[in-house]
Amino acid sequence: MSKTAHLRYLAIDRALRRNPDGISWQQLAHACYESFQQCGIENFQLPSRRTIMDDIRTLRNGTYGPPAPIEYHNRRGYRYTEKGYAFQVEPLGREDFTTLLNLVDWAEQLTYGQLPAGFSETIHRLANHLRTSVRAQNPSIQLDRPGSLDGRENLQPLHHAILARQAVRVNYQEYLAEAQEITLSPYLLKEYNRRWFVLAYDHETRQLWTYPLDRITSVTELSLTAFYDASHLQPLQWLDPIVGVIRPPAEPAVTIKLRATPLQACYLRTKPLHRTQAEVSAPGAARPEFTLTIIPNPELEMQLLSFGDAVEVVEPTSLRERIAVRLQNALALYA
Repeated sequence: MSKTAHLRYLAIDRALRRNPDGISWQQLAHACYESFQQCGIENFQLPSRRTIMDDIRTLRNGTYGPPAPIEYHNRRGYRYTEKGYAFQVEPLGREDFTTLLNLVDWAEQLTYGQLPAGFSETIHRLANHLRTSVRAQNPSIQLDRPGSLDGRENLQPLHHAILARQAVRVNYQEYLAEAQEITLSPYLLKEYNRRWFVLAYDHETRQLWTYPLDRITSVTELSLTAFYDASHLQPLQWLDPIVGVIRPPAEPAVTIKLRATPLQACYLRTKPLHRTQAEVSAPGAARPEFTLTIIPNPELEMQLLSFGDAVEVVEPTSLRERIAVRLQNALALYA
């Protein structure tokens, strides 16, 4: 069984259990597609009717578990005839609980100590169910992070809105500008450079954009505003051709060539600037050269400036000149 087939079976099972009165094959297909997106699989199209029919037939036959009691009604669609049926139910054991505690350790670091409401209570209920105890323990993981993080209180409501496919209204206070209210359909939370951002569709400008959480002062879910859900909006693909989170509108990706000192080249090899980075110089070159194909943006320029004289921008000329001007302006401050 392939990973995508397994995801479809689970999505179909979940949709049938949530809709005991019946559900159409089109709705089952959308449930599968949403499952792909939640798992970060964005290169798959909406499953066809034939695929859904084959999946239902497989579930009915019991190929990968107990035969699924799925029936079809002309007006209601597909539904389970046995209450309580579920595909692949597996009980939790002590090893699962240990894994869960490890995930909590990671989650506390990734959310800067602000776990979602009810998270700790759920852990204790699971511990009681498994007849074990929750012992206080020192963190086993530490990520680089600032002493405080403004806007972290927005993580939970925005994450809930993403999962619920719910539009929100945010009060947004940009630096050196007037506060404004923005209606967003949030798609993705992203951490970059010790700062959290939300990638969302702006209902007024009609485009995807990233908003830092520390500039958002309030989040309100909108029950009467439809969530903008379009299959062509792929958050991970939108972020892919850039470093960081700012993608200049209507700018194409270009090939950038860098020349580095031998020591800095070692760091670039072990910590690439982008997934497209490739070393193009001959082995043993005095100053190794690298290329990457991305859209130049402010975060890339900041990265290049941070290298000082250890990295030279060779191409394109426009980026080389911008970096040169900024270095000259920085040098003038110390003249």
